[in-house]
Amino acid sequence: MPARRWRLDRIGMWAVPLVALAAGLAFVLINVHYNGGRYIPPLDDAYIHAQYAKQIGQGQFLQYNDGDPISTGASSLLYVLVLGAFYFLGVHGGLFLPFAVLFGVVCHALTAGGVALLGRRVAGPVAGVWAGFLVALSGPLLWGASSGMEVSITALLLVGTLLMLVRELPGGVFRWTPVLVALAALCRLEALVFLLPVPLLMIYLSARRARPLPVRIGSMIWSALPFAVIGAQLLFYLVTTGHSSPNGSQAKSHLSMPNLSFGELAGKTADNFSAFMEILAGLNRQDFAFPGALALAALGVAVLVRDGGPRRWAGWTIGIGTVLALGAISTMGTALWQQVRYLQPFLPLFVLAAVIGLIEVGKRLRLGDKTPVALLAVAALFTALSVPTWVHNAVQDSGGIRERVVALANWTKGNLPEDARLGVHDVGAAAYLGGHPTVDLVGLTTNGLAKPALNGMGALYEELRAMSPEDRPDYIAIYDRMPNGVQLEHLAEAGVLGAPVLALPVMTVYKADWSLIDTGDKPIRPVNGTIRDYVDVGSMTSEADHDHVVRTARAGFQPMTEARTLETGGHQVVDSARHIIGEEEFTLHNLVPGKQVRLIARHDSTGPKPGLYTGARDVRVYADGTDLGKHWLKPEQKGWSETVITIPGNLVTGPELTVRLAPMSPFGPSPDFQAFGYWAVQ
Repeated sequence: MPARRWRLDRIGMWAVPLVALAAGLAFVLINVHYNGGRYIPPLDDAYIHAQYAKQIGQGQFLQYNDGDPISTGASSLLYVLVLGAFYFLGVHGGLFLPFAVLFGVVCHALTAGGVALLGRRVAGPVAGVWAGFLVALSGPLLWGASSGMEVSITALLLVGTLLMLVRELPGGVFRWTPVLVALAALCRLEALVFLLPVPLLMIYLSARRARPLPVRIGSMIWSALPFAVIGAQLLFYLVTTGHSSPNGSQAKSHLSMPNLSFGELAGKTADNFSAFMEILAGLNRQDFAFPGALALAALGVAVLVRDGGPRRWAGWTIGIGTVLALGAISTMGTALWQQVRYLQPFLPLFVLAAVIGLIEVGKRLRLGDKTPVALLAVAALFTALSVPTWVHNAVQDSGGIRERVVALANWTKGNLPEDARLGVHDVGAAAYLGGHPTVDLVGLTTNGLAKPALNGMGALYEELRAMSPEDRPDYIAIYDRMPNGVQLEHLAEAGVLGAPVLALPVMTVYKADWSLIDTGDKPIRPVNGTIRDYVDVGSMTSEADHDHVVRTARAGFQPMTEARTLETGGHQVVDSARHIIGEEEFTLHNLVPGKQVRLIARHDSTGPKPGLYTGARDVRVYADGTDLGKHWLKPEQKGWSETVITIPGNLVTGPELTVRLAPMSPFGPSPDFQAFGYWAVQ
């Protein structure tokens, strides 16, 4: 009987990766069939990775377009390096993206096999085989494996790291575990967050080993390899782009929101974290995990910790790492987008913990030896029933990509001038399939646009007009309506969208018109005197140069920017503005001391109730802390008005002067207006 059971265990161990491979290939084949014989990924980001990898393979490291500066729009550095190496070795053309997808499927199969091996080591063959099969047939993991993204390679490195840790822990010599942690960190920064307990444990154990001091120090340094690798990566980003954080982090993180308060950050992060708990509990219709998986995983972690030995540290890593990784992902505004793909790499180890917990429940029930298997069969049934749903998700997502960004890319190849630059929201397919140089209007692959885009269309417009003419987009493709994220459709109000040249489902392509971009830099009426300084509100560069600060009076309010076109004096003027509710402060420069300043202020104060008197149009002006009294922001239905704030010469004691526009009284009506700009005239 033991020999027969051993053979069944061996068969199960081999069957797990084969089943995962077959299931992954089935997802790919269904995609190909649905898309008329061509593979279309379920999200545009797969094309972003493919474009970076192609450029790397051609010798242009992290240069998204030929001749571009280095950018950090790829969410996984290791993944694009691997794909770039294969491109360099000859995997080109129509074979490249299918190869990337097949690579993901193979990684999924190895991940399932790795879970089976890890489960066998820490909880026995039953836990290993069942966890392996549940991973092999997991709908979200199959979606990720066939997406062309880094989901599967990240999951594989996480599982491989714990396998190696469990193997090397008894001997106390860590040769390969630090390498695997470092590779996982290069694959996704959240993977390092998940694995954070591992290098700390290795450093601690290396320091306690009774070895010669040089050996102990060397072992501790080697154990810290992941921190050195990720530090080198971030330093490289800082030197080459000016920012240590990748563009994707800048574009997607709540931390990039304008005027973010700690309370708002905590609230948004907690909302995402709560949603993750619900998803992992299997209590919604996401079909991400079987019902009760979260509680069972917590129990499984407790079982591993209780059993001691290497199991204990595997349990602590899964438990603490999952909480840390979920916390890191929860800080992203896109945490729940794209079938919750940021959560997918951590699912295999979560499933393993849930299986261990389920087996423990079966044992505690004491209803017979078959009880754990019966409970596992129920979990497997829920997992299997979710697969058709995820097949539908995959083909529906790929269909949306095909009808929008793939159709756009194919149209541009024959309908735009060869050297035309295309500004676009989803930049992957447009660059990889279209072949035209691109400007990423949300800032993933174009440096410097991520934070302006998050600040609104006024800030984005200002950043685009600051570009050299040859770098600005000649055509702009935008979604007609974006309920979430960057709402590029409002660029029309900036007057930069010319005639439409193509209409697609939910997308339109426009010929860009930059003829009005410098018209808002001067007051409408002639200036009597010399303009000493100009605060261009809405331009993040000008705001930073002038220490521009907004102190909002409303919790959760973001002082977003907009760009507006106004017809005045027979010609059109375009200017950007920032919405102020509360206080505004800035510092003027280049003033002549002792000389009166006429501060020409451009505002729109028609809200919140046009036609009615409201205290929201009254501000108290301070110059270097001195109260200058009330100033009325004159409403103008046409778009904005320009009023003059007089600052006496005796208050101008140096070349700099700080101006503050505040409520008339504490806790009184808060000023509510759009601030376009200020000109200091002497």
